[in-house]
Amino acid sequence: MHRRFLCIIFSCSIFFCFSFCQVTQIRQKADDAFKELSEQKLTLRFFNALNGTGIADAIVTIEDVGNLTTDVEGKVLFASPLENGQLKVKFEAKGYIVSNFTIDVMAGTIFFNRFSVSPNLIKGAMRIVLDWDKEPGDLDAHLVKQNSYHISYRNMKTSIDGLAKLDHDAMNGYGPETITLNNVDSDGKYEFYVHNFSEQNKNASAGLSRSKATVKVFSSAGLQKIYHVPTDRIGLIWKVFLIENGEIVDIDEFSNVGF
Repeated sequence: MHRRFLCIIFSCSIFFCFSFCQVTQIRQKADDAFKELSEQKLTLRFFNALNGTGIADAIVTIEDVGNLTTDVEGKVLFASPLENGQLKVKFEAKGYIVSNFTIDVMAGTIFFNRFSVSPNLIKGAMRIVLDWDKEPGDLDAHLVKQNSYHISYRNMKTSIDGLAKLDHDAMNGYGPETITLNNVDSDGKYEFYVHNFSEQNKNASAGLSRSKATVKVFSSAGLQKIYHVPTDRIGLIWKVFLIENGEIVDIDEFSNVGF
């Protein structure tokens, strides 16, 4: 009875955490939309890639706007530009990798305004971060090292040698979903995928393609790559890139099979 009681408490705690996080994310999105409509102000939000919490006191430099400081939620507000286009954004915070982004502004709104940023990494390490919109609820990150291991929520969360780990899993939209390689094997071959688990029984689904998913690859030297999910594609699996001989190789393919 005691063990069963503990399991019930643990299950309820997980459910409460997921529900609270989801409500918080929905509230944030509604608040951002309100600011756009009522005040003509745009919002950018920055999160710790390891736990999904907002990054406070970061300096955000926005092209043609200037320097802004994130609040306790990790957000900044700025006046909506009069013209559609792209703005360059630079993120800097103590303990985090300096990151440069480009945001798309159209009709007084930002196409995607959530950015998860990696804490600093040791030399030789790599961190892969997946962000997306509210739907589909559950996108899974998969890192497969050929002839060795498969890191994901439903496979192995930590490699046997301890060098690869799923740091953060998200099942209610938005992300981040984060995998860290503490040491990239220069002789190894790695493949990184995004799987639309929410619609795994719908082979004709375009949900992944519509998710606004973004994959960022960080190293100790900085933000190495940013991938945006292709639009108007059918398929449950997005094969994003591979790492071979220590180099990142773009793939960007959609399918219903891959691992």
